[in-house]
Order: sequence, then structure tokens, then C-alpha cells
Amino acid sequence: MGTELVTPGHPPPLDTLIVMGIAVGVLRAHPAASIEVKKQGFSYRITIDIDGQVTWDRVYEALSERMLFEVERLSYGWGNLYSAFGPQRGIKPKDLSGRFEELVELARKEFPKIAQEYSEQSQHAAREGRGGKKLPTAYLSIAPWAGKYFAGTYKYQKKPYALCPLCSFLAWSGILSSSSVITYVAEGKRGTIYAVPDPIRVRDYDLALLALVFSEKKGERRFRNDIPLLAAPLLILASGETVWPIGGEYGLYVWKYEGAGNFLGIKGFAQLSLSPLLEFVARAKARGKYLPRLIGYLASRKGDPSLIALITECLAYGEPDPYTVVRSIWSLLSRAEDERGRRVLRWLDKGVAEELFEVWKKYWEGHRAGGTPSSATTVAGTGSWT
Repeated sequence: MGTELVTPGHPPPLDTLIVMGIAVGVLRAHPAASIEVKKQGFSYRITIDIDGQVTWDRVYEALSERMLFEVERLSYGWGNLYSAFGPQRGIKPKDLSGRFEELVELARKEFPKIAQEYSEQSQHAAREGRGGKKLPTAYLSIAPWAGKYFAGTYKYQKKPYALCPLCSFLAWSGILSSSSVITYVAEGKRGTIYAVPDPIRVRDYDLALLALVFSEKKGERRFRNDIPLLAAPLLILASGETVWPIGGEYGLYVWKYEGAGNFLGIKGFAQLSLSPLLEFVARAKARGKYLPRLIGYLASRKGDPSLIALITECLAYGEPDPYTVVRSIWSLLSRAEDERGRRVLRWLDKGVAEELFEVWKKYWEGHRAGGTPSSATTVAGTGSWT
């Protein structure tokens, strides 16, 4: 019997995190389920086909088990939930873990009503927003456009954006199950960059693969350089295992939470095409072993992370062209003075350069640079601000 849900329609990436939380929870609780996600504006329509009824109690248990594991680690000041609060100082882990324990319990009561709350007629999001009382706060990590810091160590005059326990629980489940989080420190700055796939039209196994690609890369490295927002996707994708092809239509959201001294804020947000990035990484790694080393060197203190962002812009937005990108990277490597620097000249090998050109040509030949790649669907808000 089919079950259909429609997410409330919060601005991105909040509903994206919610839908990924739902999808991963359903697939964990019902591995044989058929599930399809279609994006509609800021909302997502989720169609679930299963032999019998979706057992929402099992979905909740699958998600809460992971969250409670992270809540325990959070209480000791480490783990994925702790790192998701990024550059903020003054966090009291015991207090914050207590809030998450309360959220898990509140969500238990709300979960059986998910089919009613996430229906097309419910207008669920209208009961949330600024000034909501006795509802969990949408922290910056999950709602960069409307969030609030944790704890009372920072003054914040505006009213926080409040979420119901169900939305908040599912969004944090999306962070844990389907996102990547990388951190960096440099020149008085400390920051966290988040990345989550945006399922425009994806189903079943491909949804699980999208979640896997990003969740397995969470917290792998801390960089000691100022990492640009658009360098993050390739820092994430070039490391570890590469999964390709992944069917369907999908994009990527990335956002940066940065602090300098006691000043904190969201410093960048972007929506971009994911398919060209995944395909380039898969093809370049199939041609040789040097892409991860090249990306790692460019992100180091001796490198230049802005050149990683240049590759992303070439593939996701169509410009600059591959020749300009390769020439800029070669120029940096050729100026390297130490032994390791001379060695990395070979890391920009023929396979990396040729696959960059081939993937760029596939997605952008005949299309205006800065527009929509040939395999993507136009959605509201495409672009970036930094």
C-alpha cells in the first residue's frame, strides 16, 4: 500500500535535511521498501510503496538509535553532533546533550502523526517560525538562514526560528545520516562547512547511495587553511571510496559557518550541480591514483584551496574553462620549492586534466556558462552567495 508525504516547505537546506532523514529512516526500517522523492519548490513529495503499512515506530527507532549514540558522545564533548555546532565557543556539552535527549523523547510522541502532519493540506510550517513558544530552536547548523546560537554566551536580539520536535528531529537525523561536515582553522578564523545532497528526483537504491557518499566522509579531516565554500565538495568527494553512477536527478547544498573571535555567522551558501563533480572524481580516479593527493596538497598550507574551488566552478557552473583551471594549478605546482612540491607536479597527471575537460564538455558544451548543466533540472534558488 502506498504512503505519500509532503515536507513542510522550509527554505533550503532545512527541508532537504528532513527528506533525507525520512528516506534513510524508511530504508533502514523497511529495506525492501520502494521510495521515490520528487522536489517541488522548497518541498519534497515522498512516495513509499511497501507490502503492508509503513511502521513509523520502526522508522523512529532506526533514527533515534543513531541519534542517542551521538548524544552520548556529545555529552563528552566529541562526536558528529558536537562537530556540527562548528566554530561556536562556550558550548556546555552536558547541557546541549540534555536538549537533544529531550528532543528525541518529544519526537517519539509526534512520529505516529507524521502522515497527517506531512500531508499536502496540513500547512505544517505555518505553526512554526519566529517567536514560536515551547518548540525546539532551529540552530544555524540546520537552518543557516534563520538559526540561532546554542547557549547564552552570545547576545542575539532577534527571536529564534522555532521548529516542531518532528521537523527538528528529522533535520538532525539528516545531518547525521546524509551530510558531510568539514572543519578548518586559519589566521584567526575557525569554520565548519556542511554539504548535503539535494534529491530533485531520486528513488530507492540511489537515495541510499547519495546518503552513503556524504555520511561516510563526515569529520574525516581538520584543515589548517582558509577553505573556500566551493572547495568543500571536492575535498569531500575525492577522499575515500567513490560511488558512480548514481541514477536520478540531484544537486548539492553547501553552507559555511565561521567564527573570528566572538563573532559568528553564516559566511556562505550555495546550491550547485552534483552529477558533474561525482562523474569527474570517478573518472579521474579510474585513470590514476593521484587526484586525492592533488586535492589534499592544494588544501594544505603550501597549496591554494581556491584552486579546488576553481575546479568546482568549472564543473558545476561551466566557467572558468578547463584550460584556465589546469594552467592555474600547474603554475602553483611549478613554483613549489620543497621536495614534496616538486613531486606533486606529477599529481596533475594527464588523466586528471583530460577527464576535467571531458566531463566539462559533456555537461556544458552548447550551454551558456553559469546557466543550467545539460543533465540538471532548473530549481528555484540556483546559485551561490559568499
